[in-house]
Amino acid sequence: MGYKQVLGLVATLTISSQAMAGDLAAGQKLFEQSCAYCHKSDYDDKFGPGLAGIIERRDVEWLDRFIKNPAEMIKTDEYAQTLHESNKYGLTMPTMPEMQDAKKRQDVIEYMKTLE
Repeated sequence: MGYKQVLGLVATLTISSQAMAGDLAAGQKLFEQSCAYCHKSDYDDKFGPGLAGIIERRDVEWLDRFIKNPAEMIKTDEYAQTLHESNKYGLTMPTMPEMQDAKKRQDVIEYMKTLE
């Protein structure tokens, strides 16, 4: 691989990683519109678990898969099953149409990274 090819690859990877980053402001707005009804941004439960510190408990890939399709994750993931079984209201997070968009999931996860 030549010098120019290496530089091109580095530039492509840099652009790709920047494209993968979520938009914090958009994520906060999405959280407030779509998530805050059931989730608090602190450690206290509401209808769903409090999301403070979630990024320390689950990685970005797990969160992305769960937000996209909670019911499927509950079928296949032990941690998701535990969350579901521990919900005192017997609720399952719905599959939300707006969260089928990968960019919107990235944005809301970017906001969730700030919850401490």
